[in-house]
Order: sequence, then structure tokens, then C-alpha cells
Amino acid sequence: MSKLRTWRLSRGWSQGDLGSRLGIRSKGQVSRIEKGVGVTTDIAIAIDRLTSGEVPVAALRPDLHDVRVISALAP
Repeated sequence: MSKLRTWRLSRGWSQGDLGSRLGIRSKGQVSRIEKGVGVTTDIAIAIDRLTSGEVPVAALRPDLHDVRVISALAP
């Protein structure tokens, strides 16, 4: 089971819930992302931010192992 799917299930979210939070309408696309297929850099960064780093970019895109996501500071 993928790290993203494990994280999603631990929150009690459906694929639709996750997709909605990421701006993805297709549950099929969410399924592919959970399988590691078709994960764009933008989506990997959005997931890292959504999960507060629990599912890091490198878990989704090993080729981007050196990318560090910096969260915006609250004003």
C-alpha cells in the first residue's frame, strides 16, 4: 500500500475527498497518483503541503529526492 493511500485512509478520506482537496476531479487520477503513476511535480508538492510533510515529495517522485517544500508562514 502506498504511503499516500495509507495517509488518506488514516484520515477516513475517500479518493474523492483527497482529489477535492488537491483540485483533481477524477477519482481515477487519484488512484493513479496513489500507485505512483503520472505524479507531476506540482501534485507532489501539493500533497507534501496537504500532508504537512507526512507524504514527502520524494515518496511520490524519487527523482525529486532533493526537493524541500517550505510551508507558507502564517501572517
